[in-house]
Amino acid sequence: MSNLAVLKIFIVSFSDWPVYVELTNGTLYGCDFVVSATGVEPNTQPFHANDFELAEDGGMKVNEKMQTSKADVYAAGDVCTACWEHASHWVQMRLWSQARQMSAYAAKCMVAHTQNEDIPMDFCFEIFAHVTRFFNYKVILLGRFNAQGLGSDHELLLRVTKGQEYVKAVLKDGQMQGAILIGETDLEETFENLILNQTDLTPFKDHLLDPNIDIEDFFD
Repeated sequence: MSNLAVLKIFIVSFSDWPVYVELTNGTLYGCDFVVSATGVEPNTQPFHANDFELAEDGGMKVNEKMQTSKADVYAAGDVCTACWEHASHWVQMRLWSQARQMSAYAAKCMVAHTQNEDIPMDFCFEIFAHVTRFFNYKVILLGRFNAQGLGSDHELLLRVTKGQEYVKAVLKDGQMQGAILIGETDLEETFENLILNQTDLTPFKDHLLDPNIDIEDFFD
């Protein structure tokens, strides 16, 4: 399926499905709806004449102060690639929320540089976090929410309440590494702390997602 693409989309009013998708291999699928998700590639083409040092993914290399390979030139957001040693639970993902965080931090770095000051790296780079809404559900991604870089030696804990919520916790060696929260779960602050503190959850694993247990009070 990875080599397939959508060839055509048909909207009909006389069938069991309101929309059909034809793939490049000729297969036709009936669907309730189609979600179009567009990926992001760093657009550094306008700057190629300046010979900026680029990362393998094509983004401008930036250090922990958001500085490029050219003096006094900073980059943030989709166009850059974070080339410092990342915190254990932070990953670069070219999303608007992360671009905003990078831009704000880059501005602080530029001001500090002009004043010959040194500032610590912003806390937002300690853990990956993204909050949005999808089909009117609150969606929160934390840490290594998709088990990125954890290999096969990890486990997933799930809690699903149809039409209300979806909770996925990613654990490795008894410690939470990431989570996906959809709906009004009220678990984001607790899970963020569990990821950052690397609390050993082995004794509580079987009850961690029990809706009858208020884990927020338990781990406060």
